[in-house]
Amino acid sequence: MQFQTGKTCVHEERIIRIRLLGTGAADPTVEYGPNMTVLRQGVGVHRITLTEGRGTFIGIGGYIFGAATPGDVKGQTLTRDTWDATNRQLDIAIWNSSFAADDLQTTEYLDVSLVFADTNKP
Repeated sequence: MQFQTGKTCVHEERIIRIRLLGTGAADPTVEYGPNMTVLRQGVGVHRITLTEGRGTFIGIGGYIFGAATPGDVKGQTLTRDTWDATNRQLDIAIWNSSFAADDLQTTEYLDVSLVFADTNKP
């Protein structure tokens, strides 16, 4: 299988893929996410800290929740705070279908992609 360079409007786009496994009221397990930590800040709120700079933060490229029983994550959504470029941190918040903050449980996953550009060029 050959992989091709993708087409994008983001100059030298870099996508950081993260997969978190829930642990309830504790720091989630980072199943995939190179050079980063993810720490629980409160109910449903997690801080992603990158150990090295990745460029200019563009936004979240996409996310999806998963679970051993898919109905357990029905209606969950994700929001983000502003990117802290100085500390390379982003807080994300998970909300349940009743719009209340919600922790990832031990059988629940969050896959999220952070998008960066090498420079501020359009």
